[in-house]
Amino acid sequence: MHWSDWSRSCLAAAGLLGLATLAVFKIPHGFEEQVGWYLILLPGAFFAAAISDFIARIIPRDDSFVFGGLLVCFNFIWYLWICFICVKGYRMAVRTVKDAFHSEDNEK
Repeated sequence: MHWSDWSRSCLAAAGLLGLATLAVFKIPHGFEEQVGWYLILLPGAFFAAAISDFIARIIPRDDSFVFGGLLVCFNFIWYLWICFICVKGYRMAVRTVKDAFHSEDNEK
């Protein structure tokens, strides 16, 4: 399949976000463990909480909807960034190895 790097990263980020959400909200943990897993696997919660509090002061409508939307968006961007760096690193490593083998074949 000939997919671009960002589309592969989007697919991987959606999968990772789904797994992180499943691990945090569906697998039973103790209270302290739940908080730890929440902050480790969903680091966008820091930014989502701050921005949703700011928006809730301006527009006191439904702050849980705003928080949930921001939580998903920030964490998706976080996982997209990580996946994109991994895909680019993998492509660079494969290209370097291919170039090294091709240059050895040309020298012989």
